[in-house]
Amino acid sequence: MPVDNNLFQKNANTSLIAKLIWQRKSISRADIARELGLYRSTVTNITSYLIQSGVVREGNRLSSTQQGGRKAVELTINPDFGCVLGFDIQPSHCRMVILAADGTELWREKASFGVLPLTDIITKAIGIAMDAHNSINSPIIAMSFSIPGIVDDSYGKIINSFPFGIMDFDVREFVNKTYDYPVFIENDANTAAWLDILKNHAWGNAVSMISDFHEEAKSDPEIIGIGAGIGLIFSGKVYRGSHNAAGEFKSITWKNGLKNQSGLDVEVLKKTEDDRECLAAWIEDTFMSLVPILSVVDVEKIILHGKPFEDKEWVMKVLEERVSSFLGLLKEYRFDIVFDSQDECVSASGAAMMCLHNLFSVPELASSDQSWRLTWDKTIETLQNQMK
Repeated sequence: MPVDNNLFQKNANTSLIAKLIWQRKSISRADIARELGLYRSTVTNITSYLIQSGVVREGNRLSSTQQGGRKAVELTINPDFGCVLGFDIQPSHCRMVILAADGTELWREKASFGVLPLTDIITKAIGIAMDAHNSINSPIIAMSFSIPGIVDDSYGKIINSFPFGIMDFDVREFVNKTYDYPVFIENDANTAAWLDILKNHAWGNAVSMISDFHEEAKSDPEIIGIGAGIGLIFSGKVYRGSHNAAGEFKSITWKNGLKNQSGLDVEVLKKTEDDRECLAAWIEDTFMSLVPILSVVDVEKIILHGKPFEDKEWVMKVLEERVSSFLGLLKEYRFDIVFDSQDECVSASGAAMMCLHNLFSVPELASSDQSWRLTWDKTIETLQNQMK
C-alpha cells in the first residue's frame, strides 16, 4: 500500500514535537522550533492541535530573554489526557501500575494468586487494575504486559515462555475478547530497558539487567531460585534481535540441555535469596558472562534492577574480589554502573512506559508493519469517545 507522504510528515512532526515536550517536561514553542529545526508556523499549528485535543496544555510564562519582549509560555503534557495500565505477569505474582500520559505514577499494586494458568493471572490482574482505574478520571490509552520469555511485540504474541510453559499464545487476541483497548506485550527485561531510557537517561547505548528471586522455588523443586534478563539499548531504542530473543541471558557456565540460565548447581541457585555465599557465586557467574558482551557493544552505562542488587556496597565488594575483569572493563571503557534496585514494579512501569514511547515515537517509513503503532488521530478520537 503506497505511503501518503503528507500524512506521514504530519504524523512525524506531531510525534517529534510531542516527544520533546514529554521528555523535557516543560518547553516553549520557540525552543521546540529551534531544537527540531522546524518553522515556527509548523510548531504553532501542531501545538495548537495538541492543545485543542487535550494532549498538551499551556502553563506559566517563562522568563524573558535578555533582549526583553513577550515572555514565552511553557508547554507540558496534560497528565489527564490518558493513562496506561502496565502489568508485570510472573508465575508466582503480578505487579500492576497505572501511569498518566506524562509518565506520572497514579497507582500501583502487587498480588499473588497461587498456581494458576497464565490466562487466569492476566484476567485477575486486569480486574484489579480496572477497579483501581474507576477512581481515576482519565481514559485508557492502552494495556501493556511484561512477560518472561521470548515475545513478538508486533503481533502481541508469546513465542515461548519457559516459566509459564507456554508457546505461541496470542495475548492481544485474548485480552481483546473482553477489553477494546490497544494491547502491547514485551519481554520483562526489555520493559525495564524502556523505563531506563527515560528514567535513567539511557538515550544512547546501555545495558539494562533485571534480576529477581523466584519466590516459589522453596516449595517447588522444578523452579530455580533466581533469574535474570538483559535489555539492550542502542541509540535510545530497545534492540530485540532477529528472532525477538535478544537479552535471553545464558551464562558462560551454561550447557546445552540445562533448563536454567546457569551451569551452577541447582541447590546453589535455590539458596541465593538466603545464603550470601550462593548469591556471590551467582553474581560471579553472571558478571563474568557480561565481560565479553560489554567489551563488544561499548555502552555508556549498565543499569541493575532487582532484589539481588539491593546491597550496592556488598555487590561491588563481590565484583572486586571475584570479577576484577568486570571492574577493569568498567574503568577502561569508562561506562557507569547504576544501581536502581529499590523499585519492585520496574517491569510493570516499564511496560506502561513502553506504550508511551510508542505513542511519542516518530513513525518509521521503512517499517513493514505499522498495525501495532499508536497514531495520534486514532488515539485522540478513541480517548475522546471514552469520555463521552
